[in-house]
Amino acid sequence: MKTQLDSLLAGASVLAVCALLASGCQSNKSACCTMPATPAPAAPAVKVSLKLVKVDSEETAGEDGKGANAVDGDANTFWHTQWQDANPPCPHEIIIELTPPATIKGFTYLPRQDDSDHGEIKDYEFYVSNDGVDFGQPVAKGAFEAGKELKTVTLIEPQTCRFIKLKALSEINGEAWTSAAEIGVVLQ
Repeated sequence: MKTQLDSLLAGASVLAVCALLASGCQSNKSACCTMPATPAPAAPAVKVSLKLVKVDSEETAGEDGKGANAVDGDANTFWHTQWQDANPPCPHEIIIELTPPATIKGFTYLPRQDDSDHGEIKDYEFYVSNDGVDFGQPVAKGAFEAGKELKTVTLIEPQTCRFIKLKALSEINGEAWTSAAEIGVVLQ
């Protein structure tokens, strides 16, 4: 009887399970009155796409350093602020849209992965917004250690937002540039 109940629970309707219980449990309670625990179905994973909205500076003449490279999913490309003909100083910022809006518990920063460390962010501020205009006060700020590894920042409190802004306040070597191979979010 327990084997029949197990197979019914695996794929049969609730009505069939009720009929089996009604017919068999009255005469043999120990055989069918224990039901295996079935885990609740997992919630589908939320997929959030990241799209560049704006950067304050990008190098497109001397190299392919466009801002969209920071969210293209390719660690071999990178956003780099202008260096040919001008070197606008820090701070530099990038604004990214999350589709759909999401609750995040942090963000990631992957420095450029080639042989150079030019533009690697040292001091930063991180902001969130629902309209892409009003970012308010930073929800995180700090300093990254030098190195090519992925850096993950955990927020004090999860934030629901449609837009994020990473502001680079300084560069690891004190230079004017900012660069990023990838910028991402950590979903709650």
